[in-house]
Amino acid sequence: MGNEFDQYLSTFIDETKEYMSTLNEQMLLLENEPDNMEAINEIFRTIHTLKGMSGTMGFSNMAKLSHRMENIFDLIRTEKLKVTHDNSDLLFAGVDLLEKMTDSISTGGSDESVDISQVLTQYERILNGEDLEPVDSVDTPSKTEEFPEKSSEEQNEGSESPIDIPDEVINVLREGKGAGFKPYYAKIRLEEGTLLKSARMYMVFHKLEELNSEVLYSKPDVEKIEDEVFDREVEIIFLSKLAESKLVKALSSISEIENVKIFVLTVKNETGGNNMSESGYEEQANGKATQKKQNIPNMNQDKSNQEEENSNFKKPQTASSKLTRTIRVDTEKLDTLMNLMAELVIARSRINETLKKYDIKQVDESLAQLSRNTSDLQNIVMKIRMVPISYVFNRFPRMVRDLARKNNKEIQLIISGQETEVDRTVVEEIGDPLVHLLRNAVDHGIESTEERYKLGKPPTGIVRLDAKHEGNNVVIDVQDDGKGLDREKIIAKAVERGLTDEMSAAALSDEEVFSFIFLPGFSTKDEVTDLSGRGVGMDVVKTSIENLNGSISIESEKGKGTKVTIRLPLTLAIIQALLVKVSNLVYAIPIASIDSTLNLPTSEIQIVQSREVVVIRGEIIPIVWLKEVFQLPIDEDKENIHVVIVKVGNKKFGLVVDGLLGQDDIVIKSLGKLLKDVNEFSGAAILGDGSISLILEIANIVHQNV
Repeated sequence: MGNEFDQYLSTFIDETKEYMSTLNEQMLLLENEPDNMEAINEIFRTIHTLKGMSGTMGFSNMAKLSHRMENIFDLIRTEKLKVTHDNSDLLFAGVDLLEKMTDSISTGGSDESVDISQVLTQYERILNGEDLEPVDSVDTPSKTEEFPEKSSEEQNEGSESPIDIPDEVINVLREGKGAGFKPYYAKIRLEEGTLLKSARMYMVFHKLEELNSEVLYSKPDVEKIEDEVFDREVEIIFLSKLAESKLVKALSSISEIENVKIFVLTVKNETGGNNMSESGYEEQANGKATQKKQNIPNMNQDKSNQEEENSNFKKPQTASSKLTRTIRVDTEKLDTLMNLMAELVIARSRINETLKKYDIKQVDESLAQLSRNTSDLQNIVMKIRMVPISYVFNRFPRMVRDLARKNNKEIQLIISGQETEVDRTVVEEIGDPLVHLLRNAVDHGIESTEERYKLGKPPTGIVRLDAKHEGNNVVIDVQDDGKGLDREKIIAKAVERGLTDEMSAAALSDEEVFSFIFLPGFSTKDEVTDLSGRGVGMDVVKTSIENLNGSISIESEKGKGTKVTIRLPLTLAIIQALLVKVSNLVYAIPIASIDSTLNLPTSEIQIVQSREVVVIRGEIIPIVWLKEVFQLPIDEDKENIHVVIVKVGNKKFGLVVDGLLGQDDIVIKSLGKLLKDVNEFSGAAILGDGSISLILEIANIVHQNV
């Protein structure tokens, strides 16, 4: 029964997340076009399906909320109720609660952990034709929710843990309690859109350590936290002598922490008894989750009954034709397929090398066929991994709408190129940087309506989000028609921080000046808002993009607007690379980073501003000797040099190598955690002869040596 439930649950979660996207998209459309009957009907059908699905799965809270929303949209579609500013906000609040319940269910919790009572009360008012209370009264919880005060007796007794704790950890908790420590449970929730979640959780663990507290257990475990294999919540079991209020206050002071919940645990004298009574803990998840599983009768029914009971899992009619041509595949299976494909590419290269070595001609035709088939298979596998970037873009219209409301600004988000396909790994990682860039555009780019009137601009600001393919790259632009960056203000702040002097700054190009905002903590604003500070956090955005082997650049004109351009490789698994020789070692340079290759006399190297450069068709290109970078001896008697011209952003640089060995498909292998701080390399590849070639991280090499 458990396996059947898990199977249905996985399908339920996947389907529900798709419906959340549909609801947000259609409700944004309805807000702008209140009489759009097609949008109204699509929302009604989607909510009706959600109600049936959640009821079938035993998630009564979700079913109850969906049912009330369905009733409201029934009034709207029968023209008995008009869409207004107030009820629109309330319906969006309902979608938010549905999303929170979905998140809770997907992380092993239940829909009961989300309080829907206030919104339901407001929905009853709508259905009864009564006046609404202010929307703020149903806003989301504050950043910290401390638990109700308990008597000293209750505090000593504590509450049961909502997660199962290993016996050995319970023993340590018991010993700690005997030594004067309090056993604590904490749930830490990060803000949505948090960049570098693992770094934030490290700060939580470090803060507890500073407070002489000892973390004993976490869910998920430390390895998953380090690898960011978790959504936004982490649960911790720890020992401390501090009071709950002090712990909550200390952890809440960490930025990008949305919610902190802490209470004292019950630790029984005998081993065991680790089931939950949940006294004082708001979710009361475990017992109810167990009860829900027991209340799913159709799981033990015959197949025909199961199909009938679960008919609500069907898509809305608008997508039914698509279902017949697609299937869901576990991402782990895709990763396994990609790894097998990678090994096949390596094996093909080794066969090629072996045949060259022994000059075997008889198998040329068969090998050529194998190479063609392998290439075709490789392309198909790569396409399977490709997904439309709309998976990321679809959540931004709602986000921009909410941010605009919060800032009292009129903003229109225009999205194009959402059908552009990128590697699944890129989709997973690009969301957070784009969230930050869009927040910047809304908070600091677009002016207020009054300012825009004074400047002669249209009252509604425009933010554009665009994606397109350029060769082997995907290019994403985030553009606004707002204030633009103030070159002089950035220079003044850079001089103040000692990053440059006024004389040198005057000679800098706009691109060089704007690059200052990518430095840690750089901001031209005296006071940063809770949304963003233009510059604050941009170092994290830049790091995230470069970790994907991409680049980021800025164009801006004061008073006209700003455009941020992100360039990313289409895939991160198998890439084409140029193999080069430096001394007796072979290195790989991604083809996507290469502009051209040259063979030049050493005499053509010139010195400009104490830097070695070559002049190609009138263009001055700084050069970097890779032998110097890797601290290898340089042959000063060489008459000619091989130069690989690479592009970083909009600039060109030359890498001097000893020889060019040719182009090959290589499989990127991670260097592992021990070498994560080695910035010159993005990974390694196994070549056809079995040797290992390090893959150059071009952007870091150039930034550190030019």
